[in-house]
Amino acid sequence: MNTLIAGGAGFIGLNLAEAILRRGEHVAIYDPGAVPGAAQRTFDELPGSWCHIQESVIDSEALASTLTEQRIEQVFYGAAVTSGPERERDTPESVLSVNLVGLATVARLAAKTDIRRLINLSSGSAYGLPDEDESDWPPTLREEHTRERPVSLYALSKFATEIATRRIAALTGLDALSVRLSSIFGPWERDTGFRDTLSAPLQASVAAQCGEPVILERHESRDWTYSRDVADALLALMSHQNPKYDLYNITAGRTWGTIDWCKQLARYFPNSSYRLAEADDTPTIDLYSTTDRPPLDPGRLRDDLGYTLPYHIDTMFADFRQWLSANPDFWVR
Repeated sequence: MNTLIAGGAGFIGLNLAEAILRRGEHVAIYDPGAVPGAAQRTFDELPGSWCHIQESVIDSEALASTLTEQRIEQVFYGAAVTSGPERERDTPESVLSVNLVGLATVARLAAKTDIRRLINLSSGSAYGLPDEDESDWPPTLREEHTRERPVSLYALSKFATEIATRRIAALTGLDALSVRLSSIFGPWERDTGFRDTLSAPLQASVAAQCGEPVILERHESRDWTYSRDVADALLALMSHQNPKYDLYNITAGRTWGTIDWCKQLARYFPNSSYRLAEADDTPTIDLYSTTDRPPLDPGRLRDDLGYTLPYHIDTMFADFRQWLSANPDFWVR
């Protein structure tokens, strides 16, 4: 099976590429950004084959050539500008062109070729965030029952990709669906220049490795989901013969906080320190919000595919520790 990952040099893209290569298959990493040296070394040791096409997702000619020349059979659309407020204020068109126009371009071209399925990687941010005084949010966010309230351009663009994917599929017959990813962290996350909102566990991991204190504004609680587990779930969905839905949540479904991850880090980095901020402290970890979104509901994926993502933090950290031991210089500043 030949797979193209749009945005393949990004966080989720690298995890997907690694999982595909472990299966002994071919993957085309379609991304204008560089594949990190550590990832290249890892990929070269795996049984599959890979190539890197450094082109833009809005370049129709380059995309069409790649789909044909690489004999692509399935596509993951993970290209995204994970934007913060400054980028959205200063260059909103850069967010929309990659997140939305790029998706439409890839879907249109995929519909004209022999692509068996396209999966669009959307985001749980499409659900929005509750205000501090809101009490009417459901305990879990379900695809068919929760009203979307996206606010940021990133969230709005991701919600729009779901609608665009559904519409293009209806018009062309393309087998396409979308997934909403929960709060993701794990191997291969880094600042690529397109990712303004790095996960809190990643920020804490870098600080612990550098011997810098971790000061948390509060004990947040999110459905943190491990990136390698997300890649495995996406491949399971790609292989599923007759999906019942065109939208699935991808989540571990259990909540915990960055301070719980810090407890794990402290066992691996004995010189690290962490604590909640006191009145005169300046937090060192950016949580990006003052409230927490309820966890995504994993029911559709479980009921339709019989698939459940791991959720134990000890299991996640054991794998993360092995990855970090193999790539000790990945985050060297």
